[in-house]
Amino acid sequence: MTTKFANALDFTGKTVLVTGGSDGIGYGIAKVFRAAGAEVSITGTRSANDYEQDFSDLRFLQLNVVDHASVAALVREFSQLDVLVNAVGTVLYSSKEFDRDGFDHVMTVNLNGVMDVCNSFKDLLAASQGCIVNLDSVVAYQVARNNPAYSASKAGLKHLNKVLAWKWGKLGIRVNGVGPGAVPTKLTAKQMNTDAEAVFAAKVPVGRYGTPEDIAGPVLFLASPLAAYVTGTSVLVDGGLTLLSGL
Repeated sequence: MTTKFANALDFTGKTVLVTGGSDGIGYGIAKVFRAAGAEVSITGTRSANDYEQDFSDLRFLQLNVVDHASVAALVREFSQLDVLVNAVGTVLYSSKEFDRDGFDHVMTVNLNGVMDVCNSFKDLLAASQGCIVNLDSVVAYQVARNNPAYSASKAGLKHLNKVLAWKWGKLGIRVNGVGPGAVPTKLTAKQMNTDAEAVFAAKVPVGRYGTPEDIAGPVLFLASPLAAYVTGTSVLVDGGLTLLSGL
């Protein structure tokens, strides 16, 4: 085994940014990168003291992806970036996404905001021959019937990854996606709870909800030398959830 593969998941000396890393799946990804040796920065929309998580080994930066000035200020905090993970995202319930304001808000955060972050860090990632991993979703493959904006934004993000991979490949930037399935977080608390878990577990092949660490593994793979020839693809990490529609 070559040294390249033997140490492929050692991110010592690498700088990683996880937008939306203050909570949920993003926080789980950030902690796993930190455990792998990376210097990790995370973002949240509020101040660090407003969160329950332990950020002592992470650099916390405030970011509102809806505001381009906030994105530009974030970029100025970095002189180097090797890995950009966009876990930032939002969803609205109670059919609010069917209203124009709700639809626009979700699309702006989940798609427009992610594009702005990617575009703003392009030069730094080209300089490091780095990579981007954008979190799309299982709903990019099977729609969430009550969430038109969330479904459309994640499907759009999956295709955005392909376009950026094509356009920026010659710059040395790889762009991929990871599509989480059912992972309980504050964002999904209204849909996933203890009562629903037993019903879900009886149906899905792996027999349980996912965890942030389940999602972090494929993200690390895509950011590592193991995936040096992988770009423009999305890895579905759903425990077999999408197989439920099979014949």
